[in-house]
Amino acid sequence: MRITLSQLEAYYWAAKLGSIHAAARHLHVTQPAVSSRIRELENTLDVQLFDRSRQRISLTDTGQAALRHAEAALHSSRQLEHFGKDRKLGGKLRLGADECSANVGLTAVIAQLKEHYPSLALEMTVDVGSVLNRMLNAGELDMALLTNPATSEAVSDVFIGWMPFHWVASPSLRISADPFQPEHARGHHIATHSPPSTLYTVVEDWLATGGVDMTGLSTTNSLALISRLIGAGHAIGILPVPLLHDMLAMGVLQALPSDPPIPPAGFYISYLTAAHGAHIDSIVDITRDTLTRLNFLVPAQSPA
Repeated sequence: MRITLSQLEAYYWAAKLGSIHAAARHLHVTQPAVSSRIRELENTLDVQLFDRSRQRISLTDTGQAALRHAEAALHSSRQLEHFGKDRKLGGKLRLGADECSANVGLTAVIAQLKEHYPSLALEMTVDVGSVLNRMLNAGELDMALLTNPATSEAVSDVFIGWMPFHWVASPSLRISADPFQPEHARGHHIATHSPPSTLYTVVEDWLATGGVDMTGLSTTNSLALISRLIGAGHAIGILPVPLLHDMLAMGVLQALPSDPPIPPAGFYISYLTAAHGAHIDSIVDITRDTLTRLNFLVPAQSPA
């Protein structure tokens, strides 16, 4: 028996979304159909992909190892499916991105879009999510990559994963609290995004769990400036994890394990509903696949 794309899709989305029900809803098929396709795939491969001993399914070690092959196969099939018609698409895409995705993943996304759509012109806007939300709702952007969209009915939102955060500080501050708790933030200057923004809300809500208010705060709309202020020891702050890898590896910043943990924010591709069609579906797929390959986000089934 040969492996089919429908089997790979059932396996991939059950793994990514964490349940048969969610995969069925995403694929617009019944739960028995998803279960059957996964069983067929397991029989063909002669392996067990999922541990079904608990209420929520989870990948076995073999299933985790096989997932990257399924992902690559589905990505290749989507590229081939859209190859001919994609290359004929011209015009302009007004693309917005928050600063984290712009710094970490946007270049790779653009490279893939240009490969598929050589005639497509890109007009890019980088700003905080609240500004991107406003521009989407006003029809000033066609698509945006952002956390926690507050969009209207004119905009469709595609959830693609979770954006994790860490408290960070310069090693020169010698903060030894382990875990770092809200009361430990007292006496430290904090740098964060200007309100309203996801990052400001994350800081405010986390401090509030320990009854600490937002005093001693510096705000800016520049994530790069926040990072530099923290790295120079002028402040501490919460930053998105994808932005931190190089700075932590070079010792510019140190992560402060926190208690309580910082809840992640949902990350979305949002686009004007009126523009929906095969090309938008393809652009969303390309963007999601590219960010997934970069390990930009925590997978959709793992909010913790």
